Amino acid sequence: MHELKIEKFPSKGTDQDTIRMKGNSIKLSLNVFNGKQGDFFLSYCPALSISGYGKTEYEAEEFIKHEMVIFCEDLVNMHSDERDHYLLSLGFKRERFRNKNFSKAYVDGNGRLQDFDEGTVQRKILQTA
Repeated sequence: MHELKIEKFPSKGTDQDTIRMKGNSIKLSLNVFNGKQGDFFLSYCPALSISGYGKTEYEAEEFIKHEMVIFCEDLVNMHSDERDHYLLSLGFKRERFRNKNFSKAYVDGNGRLQDFDEGTVQRKILQTA
């Protein structure tokens, strides 16, 4: 598994969450929203319903990266039919010309994300390095 990094959302980029698989290799490009929840920071990936939290934004991002690594390890260990069914159940769909690529439209950032303090939400992208 490659190292994961979280970057600011690019001004020119895609809003689409993608998971690309080849053998035991996975490439991710997923929307992650960061914000405060009371005294803590929260990082949330709506496409997978995975979150991380911490006393600082850095801790929250490290926590969600750790959770993403576990998700990817589990995905790689699934039988291909089980993995396909699971990703389809999350709302991903196969891209036409690549039978192991999955994509999902992002959750609209214009609405308020549950349990985030207003005005603290930042949109970032989590990708494999």
